[in-house]
Formats: sequence, structure tokens, C-alpha cells
Amino acid sequence: MRTRSKRARKCPVCGRPMRKNGHDRNGRQRWQCDTCKATTTATIKSRSRASTLRAFLDWLLEAAPQRRLGCDARTFRRRSAWCWDLEPRIHPDGVVHHVVMADGTYVNGWCLPTAVDGNDGEALAWQWCSRESTAAYKALFEQIAPPDVLVCDGMKGIQRAC
Repeated sequence: MRTRSKRARKCPVCGRPMRKNGHDRNGRQRWQCDTCKATTTATIKSRSRASTLRAFLDWLLEAAPQRRLGCDARTFRRRSAWCWDLEPRIHPDGVVHHVVMADGTYVNGWCLPTAVDGNDGEALAWQWCSRESTAAYKALFEQIAPPDVLVCDGMKGIQRAC
């Protein structure tokens, strides 16, 4: 059997890759799972949300003017309002990093302690909290493997959590 593409749709029932299975009467792509035989279609709403997210990221990361995104600025803000609620996740990789830098910064009244790889600057983990505390840094350090060297600002919360 052929290996499935990484872009293949995942089954909503069992989570395995699905295969293309023709089109429905409206012309939408139909997908079928070989394992549990569940079928699904690519709905217009999911395609619309994907294109809205792409336009939102283009505007956010590239500073493209809102009026250049195919609609007026007010319509764009209304359509993309749900994008502000997305919360990115970093999955732990289990790799022991030699140097990790940890510090907290305040954003809109909340504290965001972050752990960053000291060699390449890659964000390893973050944890939202109300203030820098031992519990916040313990939750942060549980997400990463213990490093060889920890670089920090010497706050009591970090020292106790180590």
C-alpha cells in the first residue's frame, strides 16, 4: 500500500490518515478512512477559516495593510476576530539543551515566563501566570528536560524552582 501524504486529512474518529474518495454532488472532496471506514468532506467553512487565518497571519507578520486583503478593514477585523483567541503550543521534544535561558516578562498585566535555548534562541516552553513565582517556574521547567546550565536573573521564584 502507498504511504499517505503528510497533508492527508486525519480521521475525526480514529485519527489515522484518510484517502481521497471522489467528490460529493456539490463538488467538494470526499475522504474515507481505511481503518474505520468513516467518511467526511472538506467543507467550505473549513477552507474559509484556513484562508482567513492565512490572511490574518500575513497581516500580522508582514504588516500588510488590511484593505489589501480582499475586503475593507472593518470586514477583515470582524472575519478574523477569532484568530486572536488561538493559543500556540510547543510540544516537548525531550532533547537536553546545554544552555537554557529563563526569564519572565509582563504582557497586559499577565506574566509570561519563557525558557529559550541559549545556543540558537529557539523558544522551548512558556507558561502564563499572574506573577513570577516558584509554582509558575516549576510548571515551566516541567515542560523541558533539565539543562546542563540555566541562565536566569536570580529571582527567588527561579532559584526555588531549580
